[in-house]
Amino acid sequence: MNPFSYGTIVRGDAFFDRVKETDLLTSTLAGGNNVVLFAPRRYGKTSLVFRVIDRLEEQGISCLYIDLMSAFSVERLAELMIDAAQKKQTKIENFAQNLTQWVKRIRPTLEFGVDGSPKLSIDFSESHISQNTLSQVFNIPEQLAKRQGHVVVVMDEFQEITRFGKDGVEGLLRSVIQQQQGVSYLFLGSKTHMMSQMFENKKRPFFNTGLHVQIGPLPEDETIEFLQKRFTKENIFLGDDEARYLIQCAAEIPYYIQLLASFVWQRTITKKKRITMEDIDNSVQDIIALKGDFYFEQFNRYAAGQKQLMRALAISGEHIFSSEYVRKNKLNTSSSVQKNIMTLLEDGIADKTGSTYFISDPFFRRFLQGL
Repeated sequence: MNPFSYGTIVRGDAFFDRVKETDLLTSTLAGGNNVVLFAPRRYGKTSLVFRVIDRLEEQGISCLYIDLMSAFSVERLAELMIDAAQKKQTKIENFAQNLTQWVKRIRPTLEFGVDGSPKLSIDFSESHISQNTLSQVFNIPEQLAKRQGHVVVVMDEFQEITRFGKDGVEGLLRSVIQQQQGVSYLFLGSKTHMMSQMFENKKRPFFNTGLHVQIGPLPEDETIEFLQKRFTKENIFLGDDEARYLIQCAAEIPYYIQLLASFVWQRTITKKKRITMEDIDNSVQDIIALKGDFYFEQFNRYAAGQKQLMRALAISGEHIFSSEYVRKNKLNTSSSVQKNIMTLLEDGIADKTGSTYFISDPFFRRFLQGL
């Protein structure tokens, strides 16, 4: 079995390092405080969060995990909160009874599957959920905390709550959270520019909500050790220089390090040999070839100015609004760059650290460099 894991939540032996971050998040949330977790895409935020959830639940703290990416409506958002709470209850019948007391305009019903297990179904008595009902739903974690002690709510892809701007959901959630005594929150999202706006803008409801924690690349020495141990188990030798090169090709991003390592493993497992730079280069080309059609379709989805900006970012993402950068890369005007970079950020094609922008996927970056 391939010893490298990617594309799913990494747990167990496949998860390594992030010791300081795990300890900081666990102690802060267990202490009753809120945390905002910042990191570019594919840096292992969700895997880190599930490690923290495991630690908290070992301490007897109940954790509700909600992925807002699937919150396509306000009603669905309420259902996700209720479902997360229900999953932590041992007796679904008691939870359904309590729910009718906590949320007045709701009709929970119990259904039974073919295996006889009960399932909770929710029906709102309003044609469109009111702010009063939504605030009662948002307060369910506090109701649980009153009965079972400290509760932690993890809200993944939290920037998606801005979909409901006209419904005032962002401000309503903040006002409910401020009144809660037994609940801590961990907010994280994959669109760092939106998360920054939400939590660092004084005019936004969630300004100054909790401790801001930013995670970056994994420490190089620990990453090299992890890679070498995994290959050694298969009698494949990975030297220090080759390990550093692999990490560099993957742009130091945890997901892509494991992805590239898995392709290198596939190339070398039958040969039982020492990994070379050529093996790594060939594995990079394997990934690009495998994803080439997808990359091409992704690239062609955009307008000419956005394509030109993508190609420029594949080379350099520094000072992208300067007249020199615009002239050199034939990008029309600085204002067009500002408009186009926002589109690429929104779509997850590009990301930024500090004032530097970059193509999120290092293999897509290589693809763009070859156009």
